[in-house]
Amino acid sequence: MNMMTLQRYRNEIILFITAMFAIYAFYYKLSATNYVNENKALIQKQISEIIEIESYKKQWKNKGIANKVKIFKRIVPASKVKHFSKKSTKVTLSYINLNTNELNKISNKLLNMPIQIIKLRIKESSKNKFTMEFTCKW
Repeated sequence: MNMMTLQRYRNEIILFITAMFAIYAFYYKLSATNYVNENKALIQKQISEIIEIESYKKQWKNKGIANKVKIFKRIVPASKVKHFSKKSTKVTLSYINLNTNELNKISNKLLNMPIQIIKLRIKESSKNKFTMEFTCKW
């Protein structure tokens, strides 16, 4: 191409470069807003997780849990409680000759309390009779 041809199409070239720049700027704007929205959603999710963790920490540090754990001793007849030991934030329990209803009741209470289960062992000793041992802390 010679200089005369460039001079002749100078306005069209400027218009083409401007249009390309505008398209690039529009694409950049779209990608930047998507990036900001994704980061905003991620930050909101992390904030809600932190708030949830804080509420769990408050539950775990609650002094009332020590009293709620004592229900495991009273939930079944005393003759079926083989061993009950509570030391500061840790409880160890053993049951013998549990029927299925009692086992389900204990399991539901155990799973619905804000405690960490360290050890859980359930064995069928005879037909429809179970032994259960568990250790948990809070």
